Amino acid sequence: MRARHTMLEGRGKAVPNFAFLLTAAAVLLMSLAACETDEWVVDVPDTPKPTTASEEAPAETTTVRITLATTDLGVGLNRLAFGLVDAQSGPIREADVLISTFYLGDGQQEGPIQTARAVWRRWPIGQVGLYTANFDFDRAGAWGVAANYVDHLGSNVTVSAGIEVKPKSATPTIGERPPASVTKLAKDFEDLKDMTSDPEPDEELYALTVDEALDTGKPLVVAFSTPAFCRTATCGPQLDVIKELKDYYYRDVNFIHVEVYDRPAEIDGNPSNAPLAQAMIDWALPTEPWTFVMDADGVVAAKFEAFATKDELEAALDSALR
Repeated sequence: MRARHTMLEGRGKAVPNFAFLLTAAAVLLMSLAACETDEWVVDVPDTPKPTTASEEAPAETTTVRITLATTDLGVGLNRLAFGLVDAQSGPIREADVLISTFYLGDGQQEGPIQTARAVWRRWPIGQVGLYTANFDFDRAGAWGVAANYVDHLGSNVTVSAGIEVKPKSATPTIGERPPASVTKLAKDFEDLKDMTSDPEPDEELYALTVDEALDTGKPLVVAFSTPAFCRTATCGPQLDVIKELKDYYYRDVNFIHVEVYDRPAEIDGNPSNAPLAQAMIDWALPTEPWTFVMDADGVVAAKFEAFATKDELEAALDSALR
């Protein structure tokens, strides 16, 4: 059976054509700015080789698209989280996906630069989840990612998306210390609902401020989430994972939950009633939830936008404890 789209390195010799990404860069960036999820989606036509920006892409398209969950990419190590969605049949789950990066910033496609096997991360709500892969971007500018998998008919399918890699991520960068925010403490509140929207708050997650915890000589996990007002319905499950990990690692690791909103008790069904927590502003977080793992020196060792599974966080913690 013929391949519906170009195969990636490891499944074939051809690579996807990003020429139309380059020639339509301004349009794509405008679309990205207008999109609430900070993503754009493109279709990859069959092509035997990379092409220059002056060549037209063939018109053949696929109904599958990449949905990016990562909004803040910078030079260096990044966790890319994404979904695959077929407009006709819905989300594509648990596929064997290879994803490659291509540099597009010099007017011609370069790559694949890196290729990784994406991991399906199932969320603890319904049948949803995301694929993740780690990439080390070596320069800023326009990049493309192309995901390849074999569909249920046995056809190779490749779809691509454009991404922008900044010289430095807006959120705290891996390898650097994050802002030493003075976060809220349970001891300062008679009722914890005044400091967190978690219906079952754990006081131990509010025993230290971030600025205190960064200097204890222990690794630190900081989770930013709003369980009662989360747009993705993953904040509560994310905090449940944090609580479970805290109960296991409590001797060696500090854990802090930061409520996204400063005065959650005043929200009354409308999040605009309460300002963002100062730490959300300090850390320049554009979405929620976010989870950061710092090593014993207080340096960011790993960071996770959107839901992070227990397996991902355990791996990051075990690495920070070595």
